[in-house]
Amino acid sequence: SGDDVTVQYTFGYKRCGDGNVRICLHHSSVPYQAPDSLNSSLTALSEIDVHQAQKAWGNAIKAITKAHQQKQDFVAVAAKAAGELYGYGHCDVLFKPTKATKNPFRPTGADAMSYFVGCDAMKDDKFKGEDAGFAINGGRGWSEVAFDNHMLDCRGATAHAMGEYIFTDAISGDKVTVEYTFGYKRCGDGKVRICLHHSSVPFQPSVAATAAGM
Repeated sequence: SGDDVTVQYTFGYKRCGDGNVRICLHHSSVPYQAPDSLNSSLTALSEIDVHQAQKAWGNAIKAITKAHQQKQDFVAVAAKAAGELYGYGHCDVLFKPTKATKNPFRPTGADAMSYFVGCDAMKDDKFKGEDAGFAINGGRGWSEVAFDNHMLDCRGATAHAMGEYIFTDAISGDKVTVEYTFGYKRCGDGKVRICLHHSSVPFQPSVAATAAGM
């Protein structure tokens, strides 16, 4: 083929008793190629990466809903999605869910799972009366999830997004708007995962507070 092949070497030479020079050391190797995971871990995040991560998140919510409605193992679907989307096991995750009350912060994957699929499905009484399963909308499900980014900020191997996402109730068709801040990080295996997720309902000032401010 005429292709050139590069090989690295270390040779040692020695003059032997008969006066002839011979090789006494020969180490030969192909040039080192870093694994793809190491190369990709240094790749900066782009807006395309963020958009893809957001699309995958929305699709995961709909997939969990579908599995629940079809009486399939929706917990397994959620667990697979959580492992792909969130950084648990790869990095610290700062997660403050929308409807969390007594336990507003979820530092572990199990805590996050309870929020998404419900404490009953996870058999975790710690979240009893709090986690009805956001991903299944308390049994009603979601038919659509749309992201509307206010701003994206890509900074090397991390990126942040702030905006609002609109969830469509699978039964009534009602739309629910929730505000978010997401942080994304390229993990050691080269995949982009969520490392920060703060979600909240839009602020509604009370009548009393409004009157007091007038």
